[in-house]
Amino acid sequence: MSNEEKIEKADLGWDDLVIMVCTKCGKQFSDINSQEAPERIKSELKMKAKPLHGSSARIITTSCLNICPVNKIAIVTASSAGSPVFKAFTVAPEISADELYQRIFKK
Repeated sequence: MSNEEKIEKADLGWDDLVIMVCTKCGKQFSDINSQEAPERIKSELKMKAKPLHGSSARIITTSCLNICPVNKIAIVTASSAGSPVFKAFTVAPEISADELYQRIFKK
């Protein structure tokens, strides 16, 4: 097998926006609701974004994003619309999906 056969490019099926929510940030909290906040944020953002953006936006959890905010959760967005753009946010664990959606998706 040649080197080119070992690694092939794959189509993602989505390419406009990816939102990464750090799960490691939740581990710093003693409160169970705050510990579970990264998964809640991901799920709520998906429910909010799916009807309006379909599969063009992908919301995922990830391990450490190397931002490590104290008492907050790190979120990074990466957009490929035009030039690639990365934005980082640190949010309180009790943030609502509505508040976060408005901030991330506002034009």
